[in-house]
Amino acid sequence: MVFSLYWPFSSARRARRATRQRAELLYEAAVNQARQPLFYQAYGVTDSPEGRFEMVALHVWLLLHRLKALPEASELAQALHDVMMADMDQSLRELGISDVVIGKRIKLVAENLYGRLQAYDAGLEDRAAFATALRRNAYGPRAGVPTDDAVLAMIGYCHRQGAALAAQSSADLLAGVCQFTPFHE
Repeated sequence: MVFSLYWPFSSARRARRATRQRAELLYEAAVNQARQPLFYQAYGVTDSPEGRFEMVALHVWLLLHRLKALPEASELAQALHDVMMADMDQSLRELGISDVVIGKRIKLVAENLYGRLQAYDAGLEDRAAFATALRRNAYGPRAGVPTDDAVLAMIGYCHRQGAALAAQSSADLLAGVCQFTPFHE
């Protein structure tokens, strides 16, 4: 009898779990694409935890931008953000960040991510703003000064990925299936 009282909530819990699983699939695709060696070898992104974070953030932004176009994807977009934050939390812990300061670090990561998402969104309409955002974020101060060719190639890459994601079916994306196109030199 007591279990029947919780029955209406179990379907909501299953739905949230299914949404999180789909978000994990999308996040895994973003991470796998962000690990492509060409970002670090040919295009000057620093092969460091910071550089890898930047590439993951860039690919998650591409997915979130596509999901924004789907009104029914708001929960999936939020779950994707939550999955990324959970992964960043775990990564910081593996780097030895103590439990005492982990909350502050995750808050800073979330604020930085939000700033990047806004800058990249603004950059879609303005190529110069996008170049500035990429230089500041994806390349950052540790990478030195990236060449204009590298920045333009990254902008072209982002536009190609955005177009490829836009061409993918909404049903596939909502199911957690996405296909990034290969990154060409």
